Order: sequence, then C-alpha cells, then structure tokens
Amino acid sequence: MKNNYIIKAAIIVLLFMVGDFAVFHVLKAGMDRYYGLNKPAKILCVGYSHTVLGIDAQRIEKALRVPVAKYATAGANTLDRMWMVRHFSDKQPSVTTVIYDVDPRLFDTEGLSSASYILFLPYIDDPDMAEYLRQEATWQEYVTAKLIHTARFRDQTINIALRGLLGKIENKKMNRIRIEDYQGRLEQEKAREIRVNPESRQCFLDTVDYLTGRGINVILLRIPTIDLLNEIDPPGQEKVLSLFRKLANKNPGVWFWDYNRDYQHRHELFYDLRHLNWKGNEIVTGRVIQDLKALGF
Repeated sequence: MKNNYIIKAAIIVLLFMVGDFAVFHVLKAGMDRYYGLNKPAKILCVGYSHTVLGIDAQRIEKALRVPVAKYATAGANTLDRMWMVRHFSDKQPSVTTVIYDVDPRLFDTEGLSSASYILFLPYIDDPDMAEYLRQEATWQEYVTAKLIHTARFRDQTINIALRGLLGKIENKKMNRIRIEDYQGRLEQEKAREIRVNPESRQCFLDTVDYLTGRGINVILLRIPTIDLLNEIDPPGQEKVLSLFRKLANKNPGVWFWDYNRDYQHRHELFYDLRHLNWKGNEIVTGRVIQDLKALGF
C-alpha cells in the first residue's frame, strides 16, 4: 500500500513537471515572437509604453525590407533597458541599429515600479537576464522561477505571450484624448518637477557606450507627448534634452530625433497625455521610415 502511494505521488509530480515545462515553452515562444527575439533583427526598437503604442515595427520591417524587432514593455526603466539591449544583442548579434525611446522624464524614477524585473523572469535561463535577476530578484523569487517554469509568468507577461501566439504584435489605441477627462491628472503633473536619478542616468549612458562600443548605431527617439505636459518645468526638461543633443553631437554613431515639437500640439494624435493613438502611431512610424531611409536603410 505504501509503495502505491509513492508511485502515485511520483506520477503526479512527473505529470506536473511535464505540464509545467510544456506550458512554459508555449508561452515563451509567444513572448519571443512578440518581442522579435525569434528573428535576426537588423533594427531593434527598445523602450516602454511610448514605443509599444507609438511605433509599428511590422510596418517599418515591410517598408525597409529588413527584420525589425520591438523589445518594449510598459514600465521598463533604464536599468531594465540596459539588460534588454544586452539580452537581445547577444541573442541576435545581427542588430546594427537600436532605436531607443527617450523623453524628459527618462531619468525620473518616481512612480515607477521597483519590481519591473519580474517582467523578465521568463528569460531567467538566458545568461544576461539570469545575471540581472540574480542582482534584483529576491532569492525566493529566483529559486521559485528556476524550479517552476510557469511561475516565471505574471498577468502582464501572460498577456504579452498570448498576443505573440495570436500574432497580435502591434497594439494601437483607437480613441482620441478628451482633455477635460485629464484635468485632475494635469494638476498632479504640474506639481512634479523633472527629477534626474543619477543611477538611472548612468545606466542610460552605459547602455549607449555598450552599443556604440559594439559598432551598433543608436537613435535616441523622442516620441511625442501632448503639449500640456511639455509646458511643465521647461528648465528641467531642457536639462535632460540637452544631454541627448550633446551625445548625438559628439558621437558619430548616435542620433537624436526629436519628433515632439512637430506633433505635440496636434491633440487628435493622442490617446492620453503621454501616448499616441493609431493616427499618431501612423504618422510617427512613417516619419521613422523616412528618416531611416535617409540613413541608408
């Protein structure tokens, strides 16, 4: 009788392990497809929700006839992006150009999650991400993720994986902003000065150095945000923007494309205060294609 219980327990454990392994690999395949980690991309777009909603990587790929990937997710800070860049470029050394989403609050970590690293738990078996997660995750999170494959996924990453599996790579918002709905939010924003976290700033500079050191071109792309936000703390914004300009001016492998001034007043292009809707995405993506062609793509 005791042996029967042991056999049954072993079968249950074995079935769990097989199921855990199988489900994980299906979800990871979807995530790889969503981020473009499954193809030898020449152009890599890196950023957070501005890039997710503001750039159509599939359209760029079709127009330029080169593989394009968009490794972007909501909440990705400069530390996340540093490891995202390393992760992708090591996995796909075909990358020649990185389009890096920048804005005046790039180094302002107030309000950002300190646990954004959990978005990358599905890649814990990849050397770069393993190193990052060893630094950031708790030992309980790290060990659990290593032992139970499906424990690496959370709601946001499951959604990303499912979008990849269904081929819904691009995410475009159809609505147009109603300014009256954001008056309260604007008042909150007006109380926030532009802050620069030195560690965040250094992560960004280290990322640019890493890329240019490998001969990879870096395009710092300022995707438009609505003019009402851009009126807040102009000196603080200029301090950050001047850093991007200086980087581009002193380094022949770095460009700063500031699309904000051309489109910030066109409220019909925005979904909310910070993000473009489908129409804004269409215009900005077209501009990116045009400027990439001018660089020789």
